[in-house]
Amino acid sequence: MNWSLLNVLQNFTYLRYSLGIMMMFNGFPLIFFIRDTLKIGPASSVFTAAFMILALLLMTPTHLFKRLYKPNPILFNLGVGFLFIAFYYFWFINASGKPVADIGNFVFTGAFIVLLLHMPNDIRDTLLIMIFLVSLFANLTLVYSLLTDPNWTPGMRAAVNFSNEEAQPGGNPHITARNGVICLVSAMVLLSQTKGVLTKIFLFFCALFSIGVVILSLAKSSYLGIGLMIGAYLIFKFKSRNILTAIGGLFKFSNLLILVAILIGINYFLSRYGDIYYLVMGYWDVFENRIMDVIFTSTGLRLTETADVDHSAMGRVSGFGTFVETFYSWHAFLGRGYKYEYLDVPILESFVNHGIIGFIFFAAFNIFLFIFAIREVKRSTNTLSTFLAYFFISMSILLATGGRPYDVTFWFPYAVMIRFLGINYSSEPHPAPEEKQLSPAI
Repeated sequence: MNWSLLNVLQNFTYLRYSLGIMMMFNGFPLIFFIRDTLKIGPASSVFTAAFMILALLLMTPTHLFKRLYKPNPILFNLGVGFLFIAFYYFWFINASGKPVADIGNFVFTGAFIVLLLHMPNDIRDTLLIMIFLVSLFANLTLVYSLLTDPNWTPGMRAAVNFSNEEAQPGGNPHITARNGVICLVSAMVLLSQTKGVLTKIFLFFCALFSIGVVILSLAKSSYLGIGLMIGAYLIFKFKSRNILTAIGGLFKFSNLLILVAILIGINYFLSRYGDIYYLVMGYWDVFENRIMDVIFTSTGLRLTETADVDHSAMGRVSGFGTFVETFYSWHAFLGRGYKYEYLDVPILESFVNHGIIGFIFFAAFNIFLFIFAIREVKRSTNTLSTFLAYFFISMSILLATGGRPYDVTFWFPYAVMIRFLGINYSSEPHPAPEEKQLSPAI
């Protein structure tokens, strides 16, 4: 982790760009903290829109529309193609209405993609550090929000309570969990590239803290996403000889210092805050029970005596029936229309609402994303691409477990992946630091 990149005087432009990208990529935890915890600004979508406008302004370069950088062409064509299909359906094959919020989502997503095409490749190191620091700050704001929330008690799902009327009670724990995953993955990627002892210790404890946040959120999709990331690492990256290398590396003086510091830190934490450990284990037991409920709901197989129907899983099961009904009807060609049916399974909803063409674009886009992600896991070409690869693997579970194919919580990360994942950086020039802002487009 290169702390010198945080020098505002020397790296102001890239820091400005990176902050703007991060505010779009994962800005909702900050929005909820400022709006709902600190009570700054109106508790409505107006504040969210203002926040995103500020993010886009931070990303706006001085060479607007004069110098563009190459995205991943396959992801760009498929992703933008699906967005055009969705936008066409929004205007012409739409029985659900045309709310301003949907228009705003299309505008912000399009503007974000356009501005990302102006971001130079060598922003990647600054951007990953900004992603890590902002997500860590968001984790800390969550703790503050919970401590100052009189309605939250240990055992409840961790999330910021919304202050606007008619909002869902208990906030959105999936946003909490996603931020925890982002902080976890970025910390681990930076840890693998860091040599300083103190920085390694700091990143390790940030990763542990992020795991705690994910557990407290009780978001099953994030639990499963972390499992997918670990599985991808073990299958495509881990080698048996790494064990011997790791054991030999422990006897290095610097690594021994790190290990001793970590063990002392964990022992101090458990001796002073032992109740938190048992609280986290209690959350894990709740997660296990919910997984048993999902299995019982989906298959009818009762693996435990306490297993019961999971209503969210039941909704997805019924949504699959809608998919089958559409598949064997004339709607399979053109779909039923924009946002016709909420299935809570984005990959199936793309077919039900947009027919075979919309499904092909959306499914192919995610398939190629998966291919580029796995290739990056194997090669580890640079830290930003590695982070995006693991993060996509973790969020891919949502394609079958929650959300809609139009959600900005999908498309803002998708936009960053379109721009930076699967890009060949080998041909990029390496200008002197004072000439960095004038590097030619590729």
